Amino acid sequence: MKRIQTLMKFTCLICIGLTGLFAPLQATAQKAPVPVGPVPNARQIEWYHREIIAFFHFGMNTFTNDNEGDGTASPKLFNPTALDCNQWASVLKRAGIPAAILVAKHADGFCNWPTAHSNYSVKNSPWKNGQGDVVKEFTDACKASGIKAAIYLGPHDRHDSRYGTRGYSDYYADQLSELLRNYGPIWEIWWDGAGADKLTQAFYTRWADTVRKLQPNCVIFGTKNSYRFADCRWAGNESGMSGDPCWSTIESTSIRDESEHISQLNHGEINGTAYIPAEVDVSIRPSWFYHPEEDTHVKTVSELWNIYFNSVGRNSVMLLNFPPDKNGLVPAIDAQKADSLHRLIEGTFKTNLLKNATIKSLHARGPNFKPQNMVDDLESTYCATKDANRTDTITFDLHSNKTFDVIKIQEVIELGHRTTGWSVDYSVNGKDWTPIPEATGKQCVGYKWLVKFHPITASKVRLRITSGKACVAIHTFGIYKEQMAKAD
Repeated sequence: MKRIQTLMKFTCLICIGLTGLFAPLQATAQKAPVPVGPVPNARQIEWYHREIIAFFHFGMNTFTNDNEGDGTASPKLFNPTALDCNQWASVLKRAGIPAAILVAKHADGFCNWPTAHSNYSVKNSPWKNGQGDVVKEFTDACKASGIKAAIYLGPHDRHDSRYGTRGYSDYYADQLSELLRNYGPIWEIWWDGAGADKLTQAFYTRWADTVRKLQPNCVIFGTKNSYRFADCRWAGNESGMSGDPCWSTIESTSIRDESEHISQLNHGEINGTAYIPAEVDVSIRPSWFYHPEEDTHVKTVSELWNIYFNSVGRNSVMLLNFPPDKNGLVPAIDAQKADSLHRLIEGTFKTNLLKNATIKSLHARGPNFKPQNMVDDLESTYCATKDANRTDTITFDLHSNKTFDVIKIQEVIELGHRTTGWSVDYSVNGKDWTPIPEATGKQCVGYKWLVKFHPITASKVRLRITSGKACVAIHTFGIYKEQMAKAD
């Protein structure tokens, strides 16, 4: 997540041309590698650097103990006794989560803001005598805490009788405009595909135009008939699991016809013509909305750690749902688990054990793209091979035995998917090499790929790039020891 800090520098570099990406300005500098295949836009680059996003499912279903309300429940039921979105934000700050999505309207049609276009909203609830606005409290809390605020506005609506008609298109466009005009920057809009089959591409073309006009930097999570406008895609499940491999590239029609292409959604397509990476949704509890009987079924830290490796660690972004309770608060147990996950991430990746290694590459491009760039913690440098070399062997001499159980590798995503095969070996005696089974025969790298395994003690490590679509461009490579940072 520390890579967020220099993101604006990345965006500026993109604007002046990718062919000069990161290349020093001296006349003697080596030419930078040329991008290959589809590459991310500025919104997607920023999105990737968030790594984890929070999801807040809160609304009428919270008070009817449902997950899928039918749109007939009375607004009088909505009455959180202690709603505090600042508490939500504090949970995220402690958990190191820098962005959050609020369900403004789920498929039951109940609106968490006093919309001018429906009576089925908080304005007809007893909460704050009808004067409340969950969306405003959420966006204000996010702004105060430096968290990116985003909105889920459910396309499916079981309450509104116009659903699927031109009248509904007008209604949805009006509500979308309200949210994008009146609540400050909206970082992402989430278009759920569930139940939304009646909504045609024409509907989404109109709505996407509204997004681009009012919030040009807003990321669009697209599915089915909104596929043409998607910056990120569904991963094909709600269990927090990306595929192995998981390419950012895909054929956009695979998103449109999702029921026939679950594997493609989960794995991406190496030769896909669109750059639409996976956002992997999962709830910290069994359900999306709060149910008191699930208080003893919150995911363990170990489960969350595995999900992190299978989402963020597989070239995707993790979308972790926190269901606030009827009081309007994130339960303490959910907050504690998220905090522990953060401390595990922070503690493990604090120290790259390759930091002081002697590094040698068979096909180094030149001093500006030297292999040492992979361990320097700088955003603006990376290791690259010569144009003719799509493979490489990079050896790290640790000078003493180190024990590690995690590997991290990151590609320069601005230059497109390049590496298509890689493996990691280790040596105990400095001569004989042993493959790490979990890190052998890997394919995808992308923004970030993580591998964990039983602890290994070695004095040398070897990264072998075995195949690629173009010359190698690796931003980071590291080995780490799993450990939890101390609590504040």
